[in-house]
Amino acid sequence: MTILQQSLSLQPYLTEIKRKIHQNPELGMAEFQTTALVKSELEAMGVAIHPLSGEVGALGILEGTAPGSGTPQVLGLRADMDALPIQETADVPDRSVVPGVMHACGHDCHTAMLLGAARLLSSMRDRFSGTVKFIFQPAEETLGGSDYMIDQGVLENPKVDCIISLHGHSGYRLGEIALREGPYMASSDFFTATLIGQAGHGAYPHRVGCDPILAASNSVMALQSIVTRQIDATDPIVISVCEIHGGTAKNIIPEKVRFGGSIRCQTPATRNSIEERIRKVLQGVAASYNCTAELDYHYGVPPLVNSPDLMQAVWETASRVVGPENVKRIDIPAMGSEDFSAYLERAPRGFFVRLGIQPPDRAHILFHNGNFVFPEEALPYGTAFFTQFVLDQNGGSGRE
Repeated sequence: MTILQQSLSLQPYLTEIKRKIHQNPELGMAEFQTTALVKSELEAMGVAIHPLSGEVGALGILEGTAPGSGTPQVLGLRADMDALPIQETADVPDRSVVPGVMHACGHDCHTAMLLGAARLLSSMRDRFSGTVKFIFQPAEETLGGSDYMIDQGVLENPKVDCIISLHGHSGYRLGEIALREGPYMASSDFFTATLIGQAGHGAYPHRVGCDPILAASNSVMALQSIVTRQIDATDPIVISVCEIHGGTAKNIIPEKVRFGGSIRCQTPATRNSIEERIRKVLQGVAASYNCTAELDYHYGVPPLVNSPDLMQAVWETASRVVGPENVKRIDIPAMGSEDFSAYLERAPRGFFVRLGIQPPDRAHILFHNGNFVFPEEALPYGTAFFTQFVLDQNGGSGRE
């Protein structure tokens, strides 16, 4: 029996777990019920629970018993658990019972898939060597959960040699797996700019001589010159101003105007240069209007860069699970962000995989939407991929 066939036989279990989590969604850093469920399931499988200092998140550790050649690897498998502040409107049997909160990105399904892999692997310890770490992470949506888990030592004792994760994607058909080596997803950083002038009467702007609204408006436009004139056109970067605040009345020039936004970069080198570029633009524009500028810059998650030397191994694992004809190459990088990138910065090797979830007979699935529905028939494919990867990396007899 292939690993996919074994995973398909777990469909009732995977669906039950997914529905429990989906019906009781929890926001980032408040995944108390989800954490308790995960720990309870892992304990029932005989997977050791490694204690963490935080109240949310779980780490299960499973040791293989098969004799390995050389030094067995420590493999990390990661799933996210948090929901979103969205009211569910989809007509599903496990509709959220929490007002204004739902799983609109599939993290409930990712958690169920990884629990399924833990269940399979715990029943076949004699087919792999080394150590498997099952990492159940909170707060991916706020892009801070990975650092939280890393700070609690999930990559240490023993040190993880390789880590993988997956995420559902409606751009690929159910039963497909999509891969991209090297730079794939963007960093996510945020900034707030404050343009400071002098308050005055709207009828006499010449007496003020330093209008922060004018300075801020031109600063917003000038920031786009960084993308179009200072960065190589083949180097993806997005600077988006998403909020602007200033003024209290229609006849008063304000003293200050604030605006802020996000910056997304594909390469670490470009990312490391943007703060200073923005600062220079703001100061230059502000000075031309007799104003001053302040910049508050926050670094979020780094670019997600998949290990190129792992591409072939991941491709082979995916091919064993869904067939080589259903493994797709991702040609265009994404400007969205994913905090799995923090693990990839610290682990020697790692890979982030896209799992197709789009059924051919349904309308296009929209993420972060009240009508979002993750097809439950996709769950065994994620479980099979996690399981097969462990057997391929630390087994040999596990190859089907």
